[in-house]
Amino acid sequence: MITFLGVCRCGSITSAARALKVTPSQVSKAVVRLESQLGVTLLSRSTRGVQVSDAGRRLTPQLEELVTRLRALRGNVPLERNDLTVAAPSYLTSLLVPRIAVALPELRVRGLELPPALIRAYAAENFFDLTLTLGDERLPGSWVSTRVGHVRRALFAPPALAKSLGAGPLPVARIRELPFVSPIFNVNGQFVPVDDGCPLGHADRQLGHEAQTLGLALELAARTGQLVYGPVIAARGHLDRGQLVELEVVGWKASDPLAVACNGERVRAKSQRALVAALRQALAELDPR
Repeated sequence: MITFLGVCRCGSITSAARALKVTPSQVSKAVVRLESQLGVTLLSRSTRGVQVSDAGRRLTPQLEELVTRLRALRGNVPLERNDLTVAAPSYLTSLLVPRIAVALPELRVRGLELPPALIRAYAAENFFDLTLTLGDERLPGSWVSTRVGHVRRALFAPPALAKSLGAGPLPVARIRELPFVSPIFNVNGQFVPVDDGCPLGHADRQLGHEAQTLGLALELAARTGQLVYGPVIAARGHLDRGQLVELEVVGWKASDPLAVACNGERVRAKSQRALVAALRQALAELDPR
């Protein structure tokens, strides 16, 4: 297990062998034995080298925990986890995971970008220790969820388009015929539209470009003269650089509660308190309204 985890960290069998002070052949044989014992392929081998397989990536957190527990048993020392795996949608990951790392400097933070549907699916499998969610997600009973604030949603446009629309609040009819960059999700090779929470549904607006992440949707809107609807904190960088402008629309005032949910069996109460304080401060800075 230690050898396989070494390959994951170093990125190749040769580098892992150097770090572990063994030969590449010994590394390969150790991984093959582990694959035989687990009944799964951990490394995908090709002429270009090796890569950790999907099964290997899924098992890595569990193997790390097993190694930690075995070392604790052998040394008769208390078990202390020194890592924290955080799962959240892409824009929350990029904005808030660095704040978490600063708030908990004693931990090695691992950030995972997962859509809400996969967060719900993996929460019971200990695939991650902490998640950031908008709204109230149904999580297993061992999870502790704490609201840290609210995230406003708004409509954004590049400055030239915003100027042509005139001063707000804008009537809905004024924007109904303008193209929107819309979110999509890939399900078994099929592109499925995702509800972005916009009061103007997909069937009632003109569809423009499509993007799987909100960061890409914002960039497309800024560069191609289209509209995009989403959380204000996600657009903060574009707003500060003057690439997008927040539009006021008649009757459109929406926000969602932002919660930090921790696996109570894996995240200490002290760490949870530090996380809540750091995230509340981050929200106040990202959207002062």
